[in-house]
Amino acid sequence: MREFWRSVAAAGLLAMGLVVSSFFLSRLWVRVRQEQAIAVKGYAEREVVSDLGTFFCRWSARGPTLPEASDRLEEARRRVQTYLLQAGFSESDLRWGSVSLTPLMKPTLEGKASNEIEGYLISQTVTVTSTNVGLIQDAAVGLSELIREGVAVEPSPPEYLLSGLGDLKMALLAEATRDGFQRAQTLARNSGGRVGALMSASQGVFQITARHSTEVSSWGIYDTSTMEKTVKAVVTLEYAIER
Repeated sequence: MREFWRSVAAAGLLAMGLVVSSFFLSRLWVRVRQEQAIAVKGYAEREVVSDLGTFFCRWSARGPTLPEASDRLEEARRRVQTYLLQAGFSESDLRWGSVSLTPLMKPTLEGKASNEIEGYLISQTVTVTSTNVGLIQDAAVGLSELIREGVAVEPSPPEYLLSGLGDLKMALLAEATRDGFQRAQTLARNSGGRVGALMSASQGVFQITARHSTEVSSWGIYDTSTMEKTVKAVVTLEYAIER
């Protein structure tokens, strides 16, 4: 008889456990059904003007002997320096590169290089950097005057940069996040819910393009060919939606 009542008690406890488990599982199922999520993209852009410009130029000279080639190179360097200073740059804006030397080998009758040196080619560079971006543009173009005067100078295309890019990115991320939250609120409100906690967030790449450009890249873009740029930021946000 005692064994019988033990069996009855065990069956009762098992039944009660199943009821309690079913209750909590049903509550969990309801909560899972009610806790939906919504993913939105936030966007922000700002039009900016470059506040830093740079370009470099290379010039060269040749001569039958090393001293002659060196003297001609120094003369060309003085003319380049004079031009840049007269254009409005200061000495601190100029960074002079090292001298590059290339021996010129005398060709054989077959047109091949022999072991005999017939002259030297020497070249040097200077990099110009300034916050006066308009001056950078004018000076790079104006270097053609030295070419007409016989100086073998090769200027590079100017590059226009943004010095405070880190702070600008942080500000745009904040704007894009606010934009994404507003989008989530609009979608949730129109579906009869409200925005809950932020579940996940990811930052997209920055696109720094020429003004009015539609160019995009999965790796991001940093246009340096124009002074006027548009900086674009995108974030992906996922919010819980509460009913």
